[in-house]
Amino acid sequence: MSQTPPPFGAPDQSPYAPQPEQSPYAQQPGQAPYAPPADASPYAPGQGGQPGYGEPQAPHGTGQPYAGGPQQPGRPGSGLAIAAFVIGIVAFLMAWIPVINIVSIIGGIVAVILGAIALSKARKGQAGGKGLAIAGLALSGVAIIGAILMNVVFGAAISSAVDDAVQESIRDTENQLEDLGTDVSAEEETAAAEEQAAAAEALPLGQSAEVGDYTVTVKGVNLNANEVMADENLYNDEPTNQYVLVDVSVAYNGDDEGDAWLDLNHVFQGSDSRQYDWVDCEAIEPNSVMDAPTLTAGGTADYQVCMDVPPAAIEGGTVFVEDAFPFDGTRAYWAAK
Repeated sequence: MSQTPPPFGAPDQSPYAPQPEQSPYAQQPGQAPYAPPADASPYAPGQGGQPGYGEPQAPHGTGQPYAGGPQQPGRPGSGLAIAAFVIGIVAFLMAWIPVINIVSIIGGIVAVILGAIALSKARKGQAGGKGLAIAGLALSGVAIIGAILMNVVFGAAISSAVDDAVQESIRDTENQLEDLGTDVSAEEETAAAEEQAAAAEALPLGQSAEVGDYTVTVKGVNLNANEVMADENLYNDEPTNQYVLVDVSVAYNGDDEGDAWLDLNHVFQGSDSRQYDWVDCEAIEPNSVMDAPTLTAGGTADYQVCMDVPPAAIEGGTVFVEDAFPFDGTRAYWAAK
């Protein structure tokens, strides 16, 4: 294979001589070093009028770039202060209603606690609402004091009204008792006068009188029967005062049957204006009325009844027998001696 001869005037070179070192990235002669245009954009239109790629779109089509810069810290909450303020208002409004304002006192205490906690946090910068906390404390304090004072005033008014009503009732009762006492006294005086008149007309012992369905005769009166009663029954107790023993005879005039111990009442009328009933004598008589037989028309019976009478009331006393049923039945008096 033939070689091309070197140009004219060129020095002879060996084909195997070493070539001068060149950088693979060295610039070619006549070319400026590579540099992008000063105002070139990576998204500018392409070479030769070709369109570029354009600016990248924001995700999801928002069209807005992401906000930059650090986030500002949130404002501290004021929930406790608001709660204290609201409860304080409610407690304040209810404080002036008696009885119901007990709820206001409880609510005020709750508001004070919440307000104190909220105020403490507000001063430390941990929460807001310092003004609301102070207002809640003020309202709740006024509510508590107002409710207590209102209850005290209300209680005093109720107590005064009750006292007045009680005093009025007492006065009315006293007036009624006085009127009743006057009526009773008048009745007692009338009864005493009638008894005195009847006693003044007392029958002598042994004389008969009609009492209910019976013809009654007081035959005798033992004004000191202590020994007789003691001899009759060893179990008879000593009298509280003095035994008086009365001998009675009856004849039954009714259509049915009669029992003297049930149908008749026997009483010693003392000179002390007191009556001593035979049923109050607990001793057993020698011929007790309890032993008297049941009588039919025309039947008769003799028996004894005793009374326990103070010795001072015996002198000048009388004995009367009355119809037990009805209680306002007939009565007859006999002189005690």
